[in-house]
Amino acid sequence: MDYQQFVIEIKEKVACLLGSDLELQIHTTLKNNGSERTGISISTENVNASPTIYLEEFYSQFELGLSLDAIAEKIVSIYNDVKLDTSIPIQIIRQFSEISSQIAYRLIHAQKNKELLETMPHILYHDLAIVFFILFEVDDAGTATIPITNPFLNLWNIDIDTLFETAKANTPILLPADFRPMRVVIEELLSHTCNKTIFDDDIMFVLTNPFRSFGAACILYPGILDQIACQLGENFYLLPSSIHEFIIVSESRSPSQEELCVLVRNTNQSHVMREEVLSDTVYYYNFKQKTLEDISLT
Repeated sequence: MDYQQFVIEIKEKVACLLGSDLELQIHTTLKNNGSERTGISISTENVNASPTIYLEEFYSQFELGLSLDAIAEKIVSIYNDVKLDTSIPIQIIRQFSEISSQIAYRLIHAQKNKELLETMPHILYHDLAIVFFILFEVDDAGTATIPITNPFLNLWNIDIDTLFETAKANTPILLPADFRPMRVVIEELLSHTCNKTIFDDDIMFVLTNPFRSFGAACILYPGILDQIACQLGENFYLLPSSIHEFIIVSESRSPSQEELCVLVRNTNQSHVMREEVLSDTVYYYNFKQKTLEDISLT
């Protein structure tokens, strides 16, 4: 069964499980780094926000032997976890003063998102771009957001500087920084199956937010890089693990710059989904000079 036929049959099976009160639509969306993803959006008559569940990963599971019925049940379970019970108040979006406290920013790669960036206000930052969104809901199950596109600036009668300053104040509050040893993060992930300590020492650290959603933007938070340098007691490297987090490595305990660049590039190519790749560039923070430098393979 090819992918298109898989999408059609999954839609039919999910529709049967959910019943006639819900409307299902299949659509393709341009995502981060120019990737396109096909998803099922599931909407109800009384709620104006429809969660979209993307299907590419489920097709991979199908090719590995998981049945269509099992996949449809998984999709329904995800929908029940992430669906909104009330409508997003669209009327407040029209007033900047009403929605300003929910505006936040995230980081994406600039060159890989040239087409996307033409449609939205943004600020270039090294080889990255700061883009903005309205955050309606965030929890461990996911986020409910609306990307801020160019027409919003005209609607709100504001400029990009105002937008940035608003997001700069909000994002550390809405999505606070979470800086911990990688050892702790891995042990938490393995806590249900393994109680053994994986590392004897803390060499790498993870910078993200508690929801691990768009957490790479934490490097923009005022004072955060100085705080990390003070905690580590020295300068450090920032490895872009994905759009959701950075890996931090102390300079004195780091491999060579070339090895770091190769590590990031290879990890992005083999272990990170295309739409979640942030950059192949390694960054270096000099605490004394207060500078963030780009390091890449020539």
